[in-house]
Amino acid sequence: MKLSYRIYVTQFREEASFRKLLAFLDTYRDCVDELALFTEYWHHGYYPLDDYRLLCGIMRDRIGQLKDGGFARVGINMLDTIGHLNEAWDVLPQLPYQAMTGHDGSLALSTFCPNSEPFRRYIADKYTMTALARPDFIWVDDDIRMQFHNIAFGCFCPVCIGMFNDKQATAFTRESLVERLNASDGGACREAWVRHNGETIERLLALIGTIVRGIDPAIELGLMTVAYSWTTYSGPDYDKWFAALQAVRARPGDGFYHDEKPFQLVQKAIEGSRQVALLPPFVTDIQYELENFPFQKLGKSRQIVLLECTASIMNGMNGIAFDALKDLEGDWDDYHDLMESIRSVKPFWSALRQRLNGFGGGGFVPAVSRQYDARRSVEGGNWFAYGAEDDANRSITLAGLGIPLTGESRSACGTILSGSMPYGYTSEELKEMLAGGVLLDGEALQAVWQKGLGDYCGVRIEAAYSNGVMERLTDDELNGRYNGEKRDGRALFAAETAYSLAPAGKGVRVLSELVTMTGEVCGPSFTLYENALGGRVAVHSYAPWKHIHSSLKKSQLTAALDWVSRGTMPVRIDACVKVVPFIRRSPDGKKFVLMLLNASFDATGAVEVEIRGVAPDTVVELQRDGTTTPVEAARISGEAGNVRVTIHDLAPWQFRVLCSGES
Repeated sequence: MKLSYRIYVTQFREEASFRKLLAFLDTYRDCVDELALFTEYWHHGYYPLDDYRLLCGIMRDRIGQLKDGGFARVGINMLDTIGHLNEAWDVLPQLPYQAMTGHDGSLALSTFCPNSEPFRRYIADKYTMTALARPDFIWVDDDIRMQFHNIAFGCFCPVCIGMFNDKQATAFTRESLVERLNASDGGACREAWVRHNGETIERLLALIGTIVRGIDPAIELGLMTVAYSWTTYSGPDYDKWFAALQAVRARPGDGFYHDEKPFQLVQKAIEGSRQVALLPPFVTDIQYELENFPFQKLGKSRQIVLLECTASIMNGMNGIAFDALKDLEGDWDDYHDLMESIRSVKPFWSALRQRLNGFGGGGFVPAVSRQYDARRSVEGGNWFAYGAEDDANRSITLAGLGIPLTGESRSACGTILSGSMPYGYTSEELKEMLAGGVLLDGEALQAVWQKGLGDYCGVRIEAAYSNGVMERLTDDELNGRYNGEKRDGRALFAAETAYSLAPAGKGVRVLSELVTMTGEVCGPSFTLYENALGGRVAVHSYAPWKHIHSSLKKSQLTAALDWVSRGTMPVRIDACVKVVPFIRRSPDGKKFVLMLLNASFDATGAVEVEIRGVAPDTVVELQRDGTTTPVEAARISGEAGNVRVTIHDLAPWQFRVLCSGES
């Protein structure tokens, strides 16, 4: 379990600041495994090489001093390769080479086109200088992407369009290419353009890998990736990208800079696990980015830091890269509390990571295809209107109902398809999902029908409503004591369309129906269906992701998803508490590690948790000092090997970790 810290230029450039940095680090050297020196303070892509050469001389000196001082692993984090976003462009030297260009012709002010040959010569020189500073490793940051550089989608400069035309034997201008990409029948062009974007990134990474390896083959390379649902415009192919860079390190990324909305740490954990799941096997050093930018002590509590780091370990990371320290004119007083907290929890993290070796994630996977932008349909003639991230992440709210989620589809118990996500998959890929367990919302159901697979869902859209309707539960046994109860999800306030459904097959079970506020029945709104493939499909078409945090909906959704998974949902929590479960299991499924996070400002009281399909001799709780204590557990009769554990209380925004005992 590696604890790494990124160090800003202002903390090491001047000798006096560097001495204060050394003193601070020396105080906490027992929880500092490696250090990475940032190359820039800003996100502007251009650094004149004469100036950068001077910085590299300073970095080489600082690396040597840090290693002489007992810090065994010291590297460099290249903050800007092409540049992140328009920042300080009006005070720093302007881009001297081709800027990244948007589909509308707008130019990024701080971001280069990755395909420009003058830029490639520049960046080869920059990485040469970086490698000559003798770092143990070099991180390539997440500015190597083709979207969201203050232009939404790039790059449509003459260089990139020329390369695309040469490969496709076309003669597009920027305007005619955009028109074709926006055309409803432009699918082949969109696939080719997404492939072109991915190959652009691959070419740049290959250049960087070749340059660094040519200087010193012993330098490890690492790549920070961007939120997976945020990058389908480049059809991210981690196998090719990491191989091109010759990288053995990964740093899955996403936002979450402050804790004003603490539940976002759950979304970041799931987003991180999506990225981890796609890493090639030769990438073995996987560090979570703890992000506190712009480093305000009151911006993120220490408790949230510990929570999100633990959640990241539960979702496949084996290290933490802290972007959390920035001295205030050499004054480190704001960070002693944070470092003491990290020191106190290090034995726990180390023990947790050791127990998780070889374990895989469990639960439902909120699906998003890396080929989403290449394959999705275009309605209204604007391919650039939106991306995958909103539709892909809506269902993560289910984690707050105790539904286990994971980004690892190989070990998932079922799939969640929300919004336009089905368009990202081929018919065969969707058919494979529908042969298992699937939950869809109304928009996803429409997409599946358009893909020609709607019969496997058992229902079709009958009508759409934007106002004046609510949900009434039927007398189906899965609804338990809530038969006949109503939920007013307020479609108007939820800003969602509600749909009534019509059966399209025999044996459809109706859990809820849509009724007007005056009592008129509009039709089913939550259905279950077992299809000809042997799969179980649930369709939830009324405010499926909003206004669901009640005992009524928690009970109904838990029962429905357990049915969809044929009882293999790895964790079941029936109590009406906001406890998020993260579970990982051994390859044979018998051993487990389970994190229970109270994502509420209320204590839970006693909570019974059912852990499914495991066979532990004992259940233990992992303590903060890395030791374990036994937990009383009741085994459920039958062959499933399920166990029930009662947690007597879980304080607000606290967590507990339960594990299989040693056999």
